Amino acid sequence: MLSSYLPDANVKFIIAAICSIIIMGVFLRMSFAYTHKRANKKYARDKTPAPSIPAFANLSKMLFVSAMLLTLSGYWINARLLLQINTPAFTPLLGAGFVLYGYYKLEKAFLNLGDNYSPLFEAYMPFKIITHGAYQNIRHPIYLYNLYVSFGLAISSASGPVLICAIIGLFYVLKAIQLEEIYLMKSFPDYKEYVKHSWRLIPHIY
Repeated sequence: MLSSYLPDANVKFIIAAICSIIIMGVFLRMSFAYTHKRANKKYARDKTPAPSIPAFANLSKMLFVSAMLLTLSGYWINARLLLQINTPAFTPLLGAGFVLYGYYKLEKAFLNLGDNYSPLFEAYMPFKIITHGAYQNIRHPIYLYNLYVSFGLAISSASGPVLICAIIGLFYVLKAIQLEEIYLMKSFPDYKEYVKHSWRLIPHIY
């Protein structure tokens, strides 16, 4: 094992460096992607407004940026304010892996969704129901893989405040899913059939 040949300090430095590169890369890519998708409210063109959660507009940005920055800080400083718990040396890498996986799958889901995307804080009726790719078995993969990123950050940082950010995000996601399922069921007759052979977030569970 690597730890057999390098001092603990060097192992921690390497892990911190690798995780920092992953988290910073995902942070920049996701920031650019969401900024591009929401620029000039492109997601609203030729669409009908749908029930949404406007209170999450600014909160979502705050949670995303805070979680990312707290996680990056936690790799390099031992701050009591981060409320970190002691975890095995590989834990930051494990969490960063979840973040990277979540981002990769999120990009795939966005490609499948196409012009049907709109944010939960300003939702619009999609042009059609997508049932292929990431949407074949999971009805809300965008939410799911955002949660992968959020809870991946919590695992990687082992920080209480980052976990709280993820839990708040989860609460709004579950609320948004309830709203969406109601109006999609009413607006798209084929949605009921889609519901029968798919799951909201987790196959065979929810």
